[in-house]
Amino acid sequence: MSLLNKFIDSLHIYFHSASYWEVSQPLEVRGSSDRHNHIILLDRGHLVAGKEEYDVKPDSFYFFPAGNPIHVRHGVGTFLPVSSAGFSDKDSLQEIFRPVSGLSDLSRKKEVIVSVSFDVLIYDAIPFFEVLGMPPFPLTSDTEFGHLIRYIALENEQDKLGRDKIIRNYMEEIIIHMCRYIASQPKYDGFVQRLEYLSDRRLADIVKYVQEHLSLDLSNKVLASVAYVSEDYVGQFFKSLTGKNLQDYIEEQRLQQALFLLRTQPDSIQEISRKVGFKDPAYFSRRFKLRYGQNANAFRSNRPSF
Repeated sequence: MSLLNKFIDSLHIYFHSASYWEVSQPLEVRGSSDRHNHIILLDRGHLVAGKEEYDVKPDSFYFFPAGNPIHVRHGVGTFLPVSSAGFSDKDSLQEIFRPVSGLSDLSRKKEVIVSVSFDVLIYDAIPFFEVLGMPPFPLTSDTEFGHLIRYIALENEQDKLGRDKIIRNYMEEIIIHMCRYIASQPKYDGFVQRLEYLSDRRLADIVKYVQEHLSLDLSNKVLASVAYVSEDYVGQFFKSLTGKNLQDYIEEQRLQQALFLLRTQPDSIQEISRKVGFKDPAYFSRRFKLRYGQNANAFRSNRPSF
């Protein structure tokens, strides 16, 4: 059984965006990168992706893990070059590379892709594909996977009842399909084995305790007793496995839970700050604004979908 099976239930998936895109002029991207993971589905047209210049066939896919250089050529003819520095003329870019509705008649368009971007965290703390260290890679044509990619883009462009929940469900299925594909390819076994060091039960115990007790004291002393390590060592232990400071991770979890409560609960800001473990509402407000770029009241008023 693949080592991935041990971690599949520990993956937290965060959707970022999904859209149909039309390219009206041949476009070449060289070396640009993004902090999110990207799946590109070629709906119709011509797409060459990756440093190995893989020829992506219609209804097939190419995956760029977060932080990896993005190399693509889309279309046929004289390419508009794009370097890692980005597009020099963004107005022109919007005319060349523009979103289109998945509900429109795409048969009249020559070059169309569907892109989905997202983050995946192990234990809601560790970037999954960063741990694997996998380079960008193609995925072969798969009817069910293609449906999921298209459906999530269609849901994202429509403001229908239950949209957010459907997208979350689709994203879970997408990641399961990707993990199945990775597990089926012997050439990826070496990357999967990098998960082994995360199998330490003490790490899982700390993460589970934090997620279930956000309103309580989560000092190093408390968490050391959960993991049966010394108070002086618990922070070093957590950082050695995740690359994150333990108390920074706890604050991230508290702010993410506050974000969820602001979307779904009518409680006051003060009550929500207390529920997620902030004793001082003013300090909570400062940390919330620093992380999300707006204060909690403004966030609640805007009610963004993601």
